[in-house]
Amino acid sequence: MKKILNCLLVSLCLCYSVVLFADDIVSPTVKELAEKQGQEEAVLKKLSEAQPTGITDEYNRATPRSSLLGLILAIKEKDYQRAANYLDLRNLPFTAEKELDGPQLARKLSIIGSRAMVIDLDSISDHPRGHKNDGLPVYRDRITTIKTRNGPVDILMQRVPRGDGEFIWKISNATVAQIPELDHEFGYGFIGDKLSLLFPQRVFLGFELWQVIMLAGIVMVGFIAAYILTTLAVKVLQKNQRFNKQRLQKFIVGPLRFLILVIFVRLTFDLISPSIAARAIFEARTLLIIAIYWVSLGVVDVVIYRLADHMRKNGQKDAVVLLKPASTGIKIIIALIAVISWLDNLGYEVTTIIAGLGVGGIAVALAAQKSLENLIGSIMIYASQPVRVGDFCQFGKYQGTVEEIGLRSTQLRTLARTIVHVPNALFASAEIENFTQRDKILYRTRLRLDYEVSPDRIRRVLEDIRRMIDEQDFIDEEDSRVRFLEFGEYAQELELFVYIKTRQFTEYLEYREQVNLLVRDIIESAGVKLIIPARTSYIKELPDDMNASEG
Repeated sequence: MKKILNCLLVSLCLCYSVVLFADDIVSPTVKELAEKQGQEEAVLKKLSEAQPTGITDEYNRATPRSSLLGLILAIKEKDYQRAANYLDLRNLPFTAEKELDGPQLARKLSIIGSRAMVIDLDSISDHPRGHKNDGLPVYRDRITTIKTRNGPVDILMQRVPRGDGEFIWKISNATVAQIPELDHEFGYGFIGDKLSLLFPQRVFLGFELWQVIMLAGIVMVGFIAAYILTTLAVKVLQKNQRFNKQRLQKFIVGPLRFLILVIFVRLTFDLISPSIAARAIFEARTLLIIAIYWVSLGVVDVVIYRLADHMRKNGQKDAVVLLKPASTGIKIIIALIAVISWLDNLGYEVTTIIAGLGVGGIAVALAAQKSLENLIGSIMIYASQPVRVGDFCQFGKYQGTVEEIGLRSTQLRTLARTIVHVPNALFASAEIENFTQRDKILYRTRLRLDYEVSPDRIRRVLEDIRRMIDEQDFIDEEDSRVRFLEFGEYAQELELFVYIKTRQFTEYLEYREQVNLLVRDIIESAGVKLIIPARTSYIKELPDDMNASEG
């Protein structure tokens, strides 16, 4: 069984390693894409407000930037006929007019751009002559560079004659010539091309409608595969009696199945030919982090459960109480790691965040001084164990059963069935009377006899009560006693001091009732009566002449 578990864990680790390191395309983060989008909107707004520069052109191709923005707008509107006017289709090495026309090339270029191009619009020249010191011919400007399997490929713009003696900027024919080859690597493929033309071209979070449908199909297949694998794993592992079947099934059917599904989707994600925006959202690894976090919590619960069971079998029941705060602390650390990893995948500077957390942690520690005191108090309670969960104790004016010892407070269930939350710092430093840890319970009372009772009858009562103490098995006769204590103000007082051998308060009440009835029988058989405190008031009536004089 251990071999099966080890193989399962190794397989999951290998799958996770493939997921982490199998991405060939380096895509920008969500943060970088958001910044690029904001930059693009700002440039478009600036361009719309600026005065035209250079020649007047129907498609605004006077400068590299204006021409590129015109192409981007045409592609966003899916107007590939118009977008073709921004491509230099002269002197192409393939028979474009027979295989691919201008609109088709523009569409494929838009697909390549959405999947592989990140363009900094601020770096694109807004001068009719373009950049002069970029190491390229004066009639060419570099838009961006794509990383391909065969090495980097420059996406260029070129200053070409319009036909009337003026020059305009278009996508270079050198770049247009590479569109078919780039389409093989970054295009949608045969199935994607057919589906993209079949479904409406609507985009949501970087996904086109056909990609969403394919992704839904992949998720469905992944769920079926995960369901089959986890069902087989449950059936195999449940044969081992050492595992808790319900807990094992909850772990495998829940977090482990979800993790397998997420890994399957990651391994097949490239089948839908995602765009840069979709890949950026995907590379945030949100679902993967959630899956690993969920699995980690399940592993912690399983390990804690197994450890607690092992401690109980070894007689270390008291140490089991320490496992809950330890489990809580581990889960908090896992949650922090998950959040930091997610923020790093989004593109935020994790080192800056950690440094900020360090500085902020000092301020929080000062502000949360009471919370830290309670945390230390909880550690002291776990270490010294003045009380345990289930103990009945007295704390200040409260009496109750300890229901939970948390990291901040200890919960007491009072006799009135209310819950009292006592801060651990106060609970650990105050006086606590633990009734559960006593080995026997004391019953102490006084028997008040009238002064008319003779000494012989008192001796008989004492002897009968002592005999009763010796005869009852539930009474500790060695420490129990009854004595003629004193001559009270209004009675002769006997003190009954009885230890009842039980730790349960309900049993104690039953035995106490028996003691009271037996003592009452002894007193009545001796012809003696118990008296209660009483006072007699005498009212003396004054003579009539004194009442008259006072009046």
